[in-house]
Amino acid sequence: MKKKKHSLLVIIILLCICLTIYFFMPHPPCSLSSFDKRAVWFAYGDLEQFSYESKESFEEDFSQAIENIKDYKINTVIVQVRAFSDALYASDLFPLSRVITHQESLSFDPLEVMIDIAHQQGMSIEAWINPYRVSLNQASFEQFLNHSPHRDWLEDATQTIGYATYQYILNPASQSVRDYIVDGVKEVVENYDVDGIHFDDYFYVSGTHDGTTANQRMDYVNMLIQDVYQTIKETDENVVFGISPQGNYENCLNDGADIDTWLGEEGYIDYLMPQIYWSDQYGENKKTTMFTDRCEQFAKIPRHQSVILYAGLALYRVGGAVDEDYGWQENSRNIASQVQILYENGYKGFSLFRYDSFLKESSIQELNELLRQHA
Repeated sequence: MKKKKHSLLVIIILLCICLTIYFFMPHPPCSLSSFDKRAVWFAYGDLEQFSYESKESFEEDFSQAIENIKDYKINTVIVQVRAFSDALYASDLFPLSRVITHQESLSFDPLEVMIDIAHQQGMSIEAWINPYRVSLNQASFEQFLNHSPHRDWLEDATQTIGYATYQYILNPASQSVRDYIVDGVKEVVENYDVDGIHFDDYFYVSGTHDGTTANQRMDYVNMLIQDVYQTIKETDENVVFGISPQGNYENCLNDGADIDTWLGEEGYIDYLMPQIYWSDQYGENKKTTMFTDRCEQFAKIPRHQSVILYAGLALYRVGGAVDEDYGWQENSRNIASQVQILYENGYKGFSLFRYDSFLKESSIQELNELLRQHA
């Protein structure tokens, strides 16, 4: 009996030592190759900087952009081809994105070009769609008003919701709106060799909640998400569907993004990519581990085996204003550290927001540190 008690005590002591070593000793750095997805977002503001005067000039600009990111082990680009109920591709449903191209017409198809270049470089490419947003300013409002086949929806509160001057979204409660968005997704998947369809974090934005409860907002959005997922898989089962909601869980639920259902049930998404845009030196004392806390929060949500968890990382905040998040200004190892934290919490990849940041010296420092630690 004494020998058994002694053996049990030894086992307990050894277990405590192992746990102490695991939690308090530095973990070996993970490799970037451990992640399935290493992506960059090309937002409409990035795409707006390219030339649309000719196919050749656009090819040159986008090819240079790919050159600028590929040395950082990037394997996926997520390009915003519908930012304001418009299209950066040949569409029978949505007007050309004059907000991005500053052209009334094009002699080539930008999405087709981007797909060809990305695939030639061995990268995946996903078509990023903002499903509901109509306008944020006068230019995008007038684009919809003058060119959208559904311009009359601006006068119909059942089809659009206005929440500030020149700012509108399509009404998620409308079946006509849902059909329009689903048809637009099907058009892209049918006509282009994209590897994925990507939704961002705009659902019921602040100011559009009147007349609905949080549960109603989630129900309306879920109808769309299910229809989009089913349509994609029926059209091309190899195309993935992912959503990148904001990193504040409570705000997600309030704005109609039903994170728990999307993660926990089959038939909604292939992946979730919460935008965890904080550092671990948050707050006045610079000691609130905001990134780690939010990272762990999403990782603990029950997840169906078919759903993959990625994270969006805030490369754009590097070297920027403090805004209570001092880590971005005082630390040049944020992204490298965050990638390690993602790995230890079971995330399978990440995306960096956004391409423009790859051209800034402060961001290049962070990216070089990422390579130094994790290449």
